Amino acid sequence: MTACTARVGDGGDPASTGDSLNLTADCLHYDPTAGVTTDTIKLGTSLPLTGALAIPGTFHFGLEAYLATVNAEGGVNGRKIELTVLDDGYDPAKTATNVNELVNRDKVFGIVGILGTATALAVQQDLQDNCVPNLFIQTGAPVVADPAQTWSQIQFPTYSLEAQALAQRAINAGVKSVSIISQNDAFGKAYVDALVSPLKDAGVTVGTQVTYDPGAPSVETQITQLAADGADAVFIAALGTKCPQILNGIKSSRWNPLLLSVNFCTSRGLLGLLEDGAGDDMIGTTWYKSPTDPQFAQDGALAAYREALAKYSPAADPDEDFVLDGWLVGQLLVDVLKSAETLDRASVMRAAHEANLHVDTMLDGVRFAAAGTTEPIGQVQLRRYDSASKTFLFIDPKSGDDLPAGKTSLIIRGTNPSADVREPSASGAPRPSDGKP
Repeated sequence: MTACTARVGDGGDPASTGDSLNLTADCLHYDPTAGVTTDTIKLGTSLPLTGALAIPGTFHFGLEAYLATVNAEGGVNGRKIELTVLDDGYDPAKTATNVNELVNRDKVFGIVGILGTATALAVQQDLQDNCVPNLFIQTGAPVVADPAQTWSQIQFPTYSLEAQALAQRAINAGVKSVSIISQNDAFGKAYVDALVSPLKDAGVTVGTQVTYDPGAPSVETQITQLAADGADAVFIAALGTKCPQILNGIKSSRWNPLLLSVNFCTSRGLLGLLEDGAGDDMIGTTWYKSPTDPQFAQDGALAAYREALAKYSPAADPDEDFVLDGWLVGQLLVDVLKSAETLDRASVMRAAHEANLHVDTMLDGVRFAAAGTTEPIGQVQLRRYDSASKTFLFIDPKSGDDLPAGKTSLIIRGTNPSADVREPSASGAPRPSDGKP
Protein backbone atom coordinates (compact mmCIF):
# COMPACT_ATOMS: atom_id res chain seq x y z
CA MET A 1 0.00 0.00 0.00
CA THR A 2 1.02 3.62 -0.34
CA ALA A 3 3.35 4.66 2.46
CA CYS A 4 2.65 8.06 3.97
CA THR A 5 3.74 9.64 7.26
CA ALA A 6 1.15 12.43 7.34
CA ARG A 7 -2.40 11.71 8.47
CA VAL A 8 -5.40 13.48 7.04
CA GLY A 9 -8.75 14.42 8.50
CA ASP A 10 -7.58 16.85 11.17
CA GLY A 11 -9.46 19.74 9.59
CA GLY A 12 -9.94 20.59 5.95
CA ASP A 13 -10.99 17.04 5.04
CA PRO A 14 -14.49 17.43 3.61
CA ALA A 15 -15.29 13.74 3.92
CA SER A 16 -14.81 13.84 7.68
CA THR A 17 -17.09 16.81 8.28
CA GLY A 18 -20.09 15.64 10.28
CA ASP A 19 -18.88 12.07 9.93
CA SER A 20 -20.15 10.18 13.01
CA LEU A 21 -17.95 7.22 12.06
CA ASN A 22 -14.89 9.50 11.83
CA LEU A 23 -13.82 7.46 8.83
CA THR A 24 -10.90 9.54 7.61
CA ALA A 25 -9.39 10.85 10.86
CA ASP A 26 -6.66 8.19 11.01
CA CYS A 27 -5.96 7.64 7.33
CA LEU A 28 -2.31 7.27 6.42
CA HIS A 29 -3.37 8.14 2.90
CA TYR A 30 -6.78 9.18 1.58
CA ASP A 31 -7.65 9.64 -2.07
CA PRO A 32 -11.43 10.14 -2.00
CA THR A 33 -12.20 9.59 -5.68
CA ALA A 34 -9.46 7.21 -6.83
CA GLY A 35 -10.83 4.93 -9.54
CA VAL A 36 -13.75 7.20 -10.40
CA THR A 37 -13.98 9.07 -13.69
CA THR A 38 -16.85 10.80 -15.43
CA ASP A 39 -17.96 7.49 -16.91
CA THR A 40 -16.42 4.62 -14.86
CA ILE A 41 -16.02 3.22 -11.35
CA LYS A 42 -13.07 0.83 -11.04
CA LEU A 43 -13.35 -1.98 -8.48
CA GLY A 44 -11.22 -5.04 -7.81
CA THR A 45 -11.28 -8.39 -6.08
CA SER A 46 -8.94 -11.25 -5.24
CA LEU A 47 -10.40 -14.76 -5.27
CA PRO A 48 -9.30 -18.42 -5.46
CA LEU A 49 -9.83 -19.05 -9.17
CA THR A 50 -7.54 -22.12 -9.04
CA GLY A 51 -6.75 -24.80 -6.49
CA ALA A 52 -8.91 -26.60 -3.94
CA LEU A 53 -11.16 -23.57 -3.45
CA ALA A 54 -11.80 -22.83 -7.12
CA ILE A 55 -15.50 -23.67 -6.71
CA PRO A 56 -16.05 -20.92 -4.12
CA GLY A 57 -14.07 -18.68 -6.45
CA THR A 58 -16.81 -18.97 -9.08
CA PHE A 59 -18.43 -16.20 -7.05
CA HIS A 60 -16.94 -13.81 -9.59
CA PHE A 61 -19.18 -15.07 -12.40
CA GLY A 62 -22.33 -13.95 -10.60
CA LEU A 63 -20.83 -10.61 -9.59
CA GLU A 64 -19.66 -9.91 -13.15
CA ALA A 65 -23.05 -10.84 -14.60
CA TYR A 66 -24.92 -8.50 -12.26
CA LEU A 67 -22.55 -5.61 -12.90
CA ALA A 68 -22.82 -6.19 -16.67
CA THR A 69 -26.60 -6.06 -16.35
CA VAL A 70 -26.40 -2.78 -14.47
CA ASN A 71 -23.90 -1.37 -16.97
CA ALA A 72 -26.21 -2.27 -19.87
CA GLU A 73 -28.93 -0.20 -18.23
CA GLY A 74 -26.75 2.87 -17.77
CA GLY A 75 -24.56 1.97 -14.80
CA VAL A 76 -24.54 3.84 -11.50
CA ASN A 77 -25.41 7.49 -11.99
CA GLY A 78 -24.19 7.26 -15.56
CA ARG A 79 -20.93 5.46 -14.71
CA LYS A 80 -20.12 1.91 -15.80
CA ILE A 81 -18.53 -0.38 -13.23
CA GLU A 82 -15.24 -2.01 -14.23
CA LEU A 83 -14.23 -5.05 -12.19
CA THR A 84 -10.72 -6.53 -12.14
CA VAL A 85 -10.53 -10.10 -10.81
CA LEU A 86 -7.19 -11.59 -9.72
CA ASP A 87 -6.42 -15.16 -8.63
CA ASP A 88 -4.94 -15.76 -5.18
CA GLY A 89 -5.48 -19.53 -4.91
CA TYR A 90 -6.59 -18.90 -1.28
CA ASP A 91 -3.01 -17.94 -0.39
CA PRO A 92 -3.03 -14.93 1.97
CA ALA A 93 0.37 -13.76 0.73
CA LYS A 94 -0.91 -13.74 -2.83
CA THR A 95 -4.06 -11.92 -1.71
CA ALA A 96 -1.85 -9.20 -0.23
CA THR A 97 0.11 -8.92 -3.47
CA ASN A 98 -3.06 -8.79 -5.55
CA VAL A 99 -4.72 -6.13 -3.43
CA ASN A 100 -1.57 -4.03 -3.43
CA GLU A 101 -1.58 -4.16 -7.25
CA LEU A 102 -5.28 -3.36 -7.46
CA VAL A 103 -4.97 -0.32 -5.20
CA ASN A 104 -1.60 1.08 -6.27
CA ARG A 105 -1.19 -0.08 -9.88
CA ASP A 106 -4.78 -0.28 -11.11
CA LYS A 107 -6.04 2.56 -8.89
CA VAL A 108 -9.34 0.89 -8.01
CA PHE A 109 -11.94 2.77 -5.99
CA GLY A 110 -12.48 -0.18 -3.65
CA ILE A 111 -12.18 -3.90 -3.07
CA VAL A 112 -15.26 -6.13 -3.11
CA GLY A 113 -15.92 -9.74 -2.15
CA ILE A 114 -12.56 -11.09 -0.96
CA LEU A 115 -13.18 -14.72 -0.01
CA GLY A 116 -11.83 -16.22 3.18
CA THR A 117 -10.84 -15.33 6.71
CA ALA A 118 -7.06 -15.66 6.47
CA THR A 119 -7.04 -13.89 3.11
CA ALA A 120 -9.19 -11.05 4.45
CA LEU A 121 -6.96 -10.61 7.47
CA ALA A 122 -3.91 -10.40 5.21
CA VAL A 123 -5.14 -7.11 3.70
CA GLN A 124 -7.66 -5.67 6.14
CA GLN A 125 -5.34 -3.40 8.11
CA ASP A 126 -3.61 -1.98 5.02
CA LEU A 127 -6.96 -1.12 3.47
CA GLN A 128 -8.01 0.44 6.78
CA ASP A 129 -4.83 2.53 7.01
CA ASN A 130 -5.22 3.79 3.45
CA CYS A 131 -9.00 4.29 3.70
CA VAL A 132 -9.92 2.05 0.79
CA PRO A 133 -13.43 0.49 0.93
CA ASN A 134 -13.24 -3.24 1.64
CA LEU A 135 -16.82 -4.27 0.96
CA PHE A 136 -18.86 -7.47 1.35
CA ILE A 137 -16.01 -9.71 2.49
CA GLN A 138 -16.96 -13.35 1.99
CA THR A 139 -16.48 -14.44 5.58
CA GLY A 140 -18.42 -14.48 8.80
CA ALA A 141 -15.42 -14.65 11.12
CA PRO A 142 -15.89 -12.38 14.15
CA VAL A 143 -12.19 -11.47 14.02
CA VAL A 144 -12.80 -9.82 10.63
CA ALA A 145 -16.03 -8.15 11.83
CA ASP A 146 -13.95 -5.94 14.10
CA PRO A 147 -15.61 -2.59 14.98
CA ALA A 148 -12.20 -0.92 14.78
CA GLN A 149 -11.98 -1.87 11.08
CA THR A 150 -14.30 0.87 9.87
CA TRP A 151 -13.27 0.47 6.21
CA SER A 152 -14.31 -3.20 6.12
CA GLN A 153 -17.67 -4.95 6.06
CA ILE A 154 -18.48 -8.65 6.05
CA GLN A 155 -21.35 -10.04 3.99
CA PHE A 156 -21.98 -13.47 5.54
CA PRO A 157 -23.84 -14.12 8.80
CA THR A 158 -21.19 -14.51 11.46
CA TYR A 159 -19.76 -17.94 12.03
CA SER A 160 -20.86 -17.50 15.65
CA LEU A 161 -24.51 -17.30 14.58
CA GLU A 162 -24.15 -20.23 12.19
CA ALA A 163 -22.29 -22.45 14.67
CA GLN A 164 -24.71 -21.65 17.47
CA ALA A 165 -27.67 -22.48 15.22
CA LEU A 166 -26.13 -25.85 14.39
CA ALA A 167 -25.25 -26.46 18.04
CA GLN A 168 -28.85 -25.81 19.03
CA ARG A 169 -30.07 -28.30 16.42
CA ALA A 170 -27.75 -30.92 17.92
CA ILE A 171 -29.03 -30.13 21.40
CA ASN A 172 -32.66 -30.29 20.24
CA ALA A 173 -31.93 -33.62 18.54
CA GLY A 174 -30.80 -35.03 21.87
CA VAL A 175 -27.22 -35.86 20.96
CA LYS A 176 -24.92 -36.58 23.88
CA SER A 177 -21.55 -36.10 22.19
CA VAL A 178 -20.15 -34.09 19.27
CA SER A 179 -16.77 -34.38 17.58
CA ILE A 180 -15.25 -31.68 15.38
CA ILE A 181 -13.14 -31.50 12.24
CA SER A 182 -11.99 -28.05 11.20
CA GLN A 183 -9.56 -26.27 8.93
CA ASN A 184 -6.39 -25.32 10.79
CA ASP A 185 -6.60 -21.55 10.43
CA ALA A 186 -8.62 -18.54 11.56
CA PHE A 187 -11.63 -19.78 9.57
CA GLY A 188 -11.85 -23.10 11.40
CA LYS A 189 -10.99 -21.62 14.78
CA ALA A 190 -13.82 -19.08 14.55
CA TYR A 191 -16.40 -21.83 14.09
CA VAL A 192 -15.00 -24.06 16.81
CA ASP A 193 -14.84 -21.23 19.34
CA ALA A 194 -18.50 -20.43 18.69
CA LEU A 195 -19.66 -24.05 18.82
CA VAL A 196 -18.07 -25.40 21.97
CA SER A 197 -19.62 -23.16 24.65
CA PRO A 198 -23.32 -23.71 23.85
CA LEU A 199 -22.73 -27.47 23.60
CA LYS A 200 -20.95 -27.66 26.94
CA ASP A 201 -23.51 -25.38 28.57
CA ALA A 202 -26.22 -27.86 27.50
CA GLY A 203 -24.30 -30.81 28.92
CA VAL A 204 -23.20 -32.16 25.53
CA THR A 205 -19.76 -33.76 25.55
CA VAL A 206 -17.33 -32.27 23.03
CA GLY A 207 -15.23 -35.26 22.03
CA THR A 208 -12.40 -35.64 19.56
CA GLN A 209 -11.32 -32.44 17.82
CA VAL A 210 -9.10 -32.76 14.77
CA THR A 211 -7.82 -30.24 12.25
CA TYR A 212 -6.35 -30.38 8.76
CA ASP A 213 -4.07 -28.00 6.89
CA PRO A 214 -5.67 -26.36 3.83
CA GLY A 215 -3.00 -27.75 1.51
CA ALA A 216 -3.08 -31.32 2.85
CA PRO A 217 -3.90 -33.91 0.16
CA SER A 218 -6.08 -36.09 2.39
CA VAL A 219 -8.08 -36.15 5.63
CA GLU A 220 -8.11 -39.93 5.91
CA THR A 221 -6.21 -40.01 9.22
CA GLN A 222 -8.56 -37.48 10.77
CA ILE A 223 -11.65 -39.43 9.70
CA THR A 224 -10.20 -42.59 11.26
CA GLN A 225 -9.76 -40.73 14.56
CA LEU A 226 -13.29 -39.35 14.48
CA ALA A 227 -14.88 -42.69 13.61
CA ALA A 228 -13.00 -44.37 16.46
CA ASP A 229 -14.47 -41.81 18.85
CA GLY A 230 -17.96 -42.64 17.54
CA ALA A 231 -19.66 -39.44 18.68
CA ASP A 232 -23.39 -38.95 18.10
CA ALA A 233 -22.72 -35.95 15.83
CA VAL A 234 -19.85 -34.35 13.96
CA PHE A 235 -19.35 -30.67 13.18
CA ILE A 236 -17.57 -29.96 9.90
CA ALA A 237 -15.85 -26.59 9.49
CA ALA A 238 -14.23 -27.11 6.11
CA LEU A 239 -13.75 -25.40 2.76
CA GLY A 240 -13.52 -26.47 -0.86
CA THR A 241 -12.82 -30.05 -1.85
CA LYS A 242 -12.10 -31.02 1.75
CA CYS A 243 -15.88 -30.97 2.30
CA PRO A 244 -16.69 -33.92 0.02
CA GLN A 245 -13.51 -35.70 1.17
CA ILE A 246 -14.75 -35.55 4.76
CA LEU A 247 -18.31 -36.59 3.95
CA ASN A 248 -17.19 -39.44 1.69
CA GLY A 249 -14.76 -40.59 4.37
CA ILE A 250 -17.46 -40.65 7.02
CA LYS A 251 -19.73 -42.66 4.73
CA SER A 252 -16.96 -45.20 4.04
CA SER A 253 -16.15 -45.54 7.74
CA ARG A 254 -19.64 -46.88 8.49
CA TRP A 255 -19.89 -44.36 11.30
CA ASN A 256 -23.32 -42.73 11.13
CA PRO A 257 -23.31 -39.47 13.11
CA LEU A 258 -25.62 -36.51 12.76
CA LEU A 259 -23.82 -34.31 10.21
CA LEU A 260 -23.57 -30.60 11.02
CA SER A 261 -21.85 -28.60 8.31
CA VAL A 262 -20.95 -24.99 7.60
CA ASN A 263 -22.61 -23.31 4.63
CA PHE A 264 -19.39 -23.46 2.59
CA CYS A 265 -19.80 -27.24 2.22
CA THR A 266 -23.33 -27.10 0.82
CA SER A 267 -22.82 -25.83 -2.74
CA ARG A 268 -23.78 -27.77 -5.87
CA GLY A 269 -20.21 -28.12 -7.11
CA LEU A 270 -18.99 -29.68 -3.88
CA LEU A 271 -22.04 -31.87 -3.34
CA GLY A 272 -21.57 -33.15 -6.87
CA LEU A 273 -18.34 -34.79 -5.66
CA LEU A 274 -20.15 -36.91 -3.07
CA GLU A 275 -20.40 -40.67 -3.41
CA ASP A 276 -23.87 -42.26 -3.36
CA GLY A 277 -25.48 -41.78 0.02
CA ALA A 278 -22.71 -39.58 1.44
CA GLY A 279 -23.87 -36.45 3.22
CA ASP A 280 -27.41 -37.73 3.65
CA ASP A 281 -29.42 -35.69 6.19
CA MET A 282 -26.53 -33.25 6.66
CA ILE A 283 -27.74 -30.09 8.41
CA GLY A 284 -26.51 -26.74 7.14
CA THR A 285 -27.61 -23.12 7.01
CA THR A 286 -28.61 -20.64 4.35
CA TRP A 287 -29.93 -17.11 4.01
CA TYR A 288 -30.45 -16.97 0.22
CA LYS A 289 -32.53 -18.70 -2.43
CA SER A 290 -30.46 -21.65 -3.56
CA PRO A 291 -30.68 -22.12 -7.35
CA THR A 292 -31.17 -25.88 -6.96
CA ASP A 293 -33.99 -25.66 -4.44
CA PRO A 294 -37.19 -26.89 -6.18
CA GLN A 295 -39.36 -24.41 -4.27
CA PHE A 296 -37.65 -21.60 -6.20
CA ALA A 297 -37.97 -23.20 -9.64
CA GLN A 298 -40.44 -20.51 -10.74
CA ASP A 299 -38.94 -17.68 -8.73
CA GLY A 300 -38.73 -14.44 -10.72
CA ALA A 301 -35.50 -13.26 -9.11
CA LEU A 302 -33.70 -16.49 -9.97
CA ALA A 303 -35.13 -16.41 -13.50
CA ALA A 304 -33.58 -12.96 -14.01
CA TYR A 305 -30.31 -14.24 -12.55
CA ARG A 306 -30.23 -17.23 -14.91
CA GLU A 307 -31.03 -15.09 -17.95
CA ALA A 308 -28.26 -12.60 -17.18
CA LEU A 309 -25.77 -15.34 -16.38
CA ALA A 310 -26.41 -17.02 -19.73
CA LYS A 311 -25.85 -13.69 -21.47
CA TYR A 312 -22.85 -12.31 -19.60
CA SER A 313 -21.15 -15.29 -17.87
CA PRO A 314 -22.02 -18.30 -20.06
CA ALA A 315 -19.12 -20.37 -18.65
CA ALA A 316 -20.69 -20.31 -15.17
CA ASP A 317 -22.88 -23.00 -13.62
CA PRO A 318 -26.16 -21.22 -12.78
CA ASP A 319 -26.97 -23.88 -10.17
CA GLU A 320 -23.84 -23.12 -8.13
CA ASP A 321 -24.58 -21.35 -4.85
CA PHE A 322 -21.31 -19.43 -4.93
CA VAL A 323 -22.23 -17.96 -8.33
CA LEU A 324 -25.61 -16.89 -6.97
CA ASP A 325 -23.85 -15.31 -3.99
CA GLY A 326 -21.75 -13.22 -6.38
CA TRP A 327 -24.97 -11.94 -7.98
CA LEU A 328 -26.40 -11.18 -4.52
CA VAL A 329 -23.29 -9.21 -3.58
CA GLY A 330 -23.61 -7.29 -6.84
CA GLN A 331 -27.14 -6.34 -5.82
CA LEU A 332 -25.98 -5.08 -2.43
CA LEU A 333 -22.99 -3.28 -3.92
CA VAL A 334 -24.99 -1.35 -6.50
CA ASP A 335 -27.61 -0.39 -3.92
CA VAL A 336 -24.87 0.99 -1.67
CA LEU A 337 -23.17 2.90 -4.51
CA LYS A 338 -26.48 4.44 -5.55
CA SER A 339 -27.39 5.42 -2.00
CA ALA A 340 -24.09 7.18 -1.24
CA GLU A 341 -24.52 10.93 -0.83
CA THR A 342 -21.53 11.54 -3.11
CA LEU A 343 -19.32 9.14 -5.04
CA ASP A 344 -16.26 9.28 -2.83
CA ARG A 345 -14.75 6.56 -0.69
CA ALA A 346 -15.93 7.86 2.70
CA SER A 347 -19.49 8.48 1.49
CA VAL A 348 -19.73 4.98 0.01
CA MET A 349 -18.33 3.41 3.15
CA ARG A 350 -20.79 5.40 5.24
CA ALA A 351 -23.65 4.22 3.01
CA ALA A 352 -22.49 0.63 3.51
CA HIS A 353 -22.49 1.06 7.29
CA GLU A 354 -26.01 2.53 7.16
CA ALA A 355 -27.46 0.00 4.69
CA ASN A 356 -30.76 -1.67 5.52
CA LEU A 357 -31.49 -3.86 2.52
CA HIS A 358 -33.46 -6.85 1.41
CA VAL A 359 -32.61 -7.99 -2.11
CA ASP A 360 -34.77 -10.45 -4.01
CA THR A 361 -32.28 -13.33 -3.96
CA MET A 362 -32.36 -13.38 -0.16
CA LEU A 363 -34.86 -15.52 1.69
CA ASP A 364 -37.94 -13.70 2.87
CA GLY A 365 -37.26 -12.26 6.29
CA VAL A 366 -33.50 -11.88 5.79
CA ARG A 367 -31.99 -8.41 5.71
CA PHE A 368 -28.58 -6.83 5.32
CA ALA A 369 -29.04 -4.39 8.21
CA ALA A 370 -25.69 -2.76 8.96
CA ALA A 371 -26.48 0.28 11.14
CA GLY A 372 -25.14 -0.15 14.64
CA THR A 373 -23.52 -3.53 14.02
CA THR A 374 -20.56 -5.17 12.29
CA GLU A 375 -22.68 -8.28 11.67
CA PRO A 376 -25.26 -7.12 9.07
CA ILE A 377 -27.04 -10.42 8.39
CA GLY A 378 -28.63 -11.68 11.58
CA GLN A 379 -30.86 -14.49 10.31
CA VAL A 380 -30.23 -18.02 9.02
CA GLN A 381 -32.43 -20.92 7.98
CA LEU A 382 -31.54 -24.52 8.79
CA ARG A 383 -31.81 -27.02 5.94
CA ARG A 384 -31.34 -30.77 5.48
CA TYR A 385 -29.62 -32.46 2.55
CA ASP A 386 -31.54 -35.29 0.91
CA SER A 387 -28.95 -37.35 -0.95
CA ALA A 388 -31.56 -39.24 -2.98
CA SER A 389 -32.98 -36.11 -4.62
CA LYS A 390 -29.70 -34.15 -4.23
CA THR A 391 -31.59 -31.16 -2.83
CA PHE A 392 -31.94 -29.35 0.47
CA LEU A 393 -35.16 -29.10 2.45
CA PHE A 394 -35.82 -26.37 5.00
CA ILE A 395 -36.36 -27.72 8.50
CA ASP A 396 -37.87 -26.51 11.76
CA PRO A 397 -34.95 -25.66 14.09
CA LYS A 398 -36.63 -27.18 17.13
CA SER A 399 -38.19 -30.38 15.82
CA GLY A 400 -35.97 -30.97 12.81
CA ASP A 401 -39.08 -31.69 10.73
CA ASP A 402 -39.19 -30.67 7.09
CA LEU A 403 -41.11 -27.44 6.51
CA PRO A 404 -43.80 -27.10 3.84
CA ALA A 405 -42.52 -25.66 0.56
CA GLY A 406 -42.41 -21.88 0.67
CA LYS A 407 -42.15 -21.68 4.46
CA THR A 408 -39.19 -20.54 6.52
CA SER A 409 -38.44 -20.70 10.23
CA LEU A 410 -35.51 -18.34 10.68
CA ILE A 411 -33.07 -18.43 13.55
CA ILE A 412 -32.63 -14.78 14.47
CA ARG A 413 -29.75 -13.24 16.37
CA GLY A 414 -31.33 -11.02 19.01
CA THR A 415 -28.39 -8.60 19.25
CA ASN A 416 -28.74 -6.99 15.82
CA PRO A 417 -30.56 -3.72 16.55
CA SER A 418 -31.18 -2.85 12.90
CA ALA A 419 -32.83 -6.07 11.77
CA ASP A 420 -36.58 -5.59 11.73
CA VAL A 421 -37.40 -9.27 11.30
CA ARG A 422 -38.53 -10.93 14.51
CA GLU A 423 -40.80 -13.83 13.57
CA PRO A 424 -40.54 -16.85 11.27
CA SER A 425 -41.73 -15.70 7.88
CA ALA A 426 -43.30 -17.03 4.72
CA SER A 427 -43.92 -13.70 3.08
CA GLY A 428 -41.00 -11.52 4.17
CA ALA A 429 -40.50 -8.09 5.66
CA PRO A 430 -40.97 -4.73 3.96
CA ARG A 431 -38.36 -4.24 1.26
CA PRO A 432 -36.70 -0.88 0.75
CA SER A 433 -34.79 -2.54 -2.08
CA ASP A 434 -35.29 -5.66 -4.13
CA GLY A 435 -31.85 -5.54 -5.70
CA LYS A 436 -33.09 -4.99 -9.22
CA PRO A 437 -30.83 -2.95 -11.52
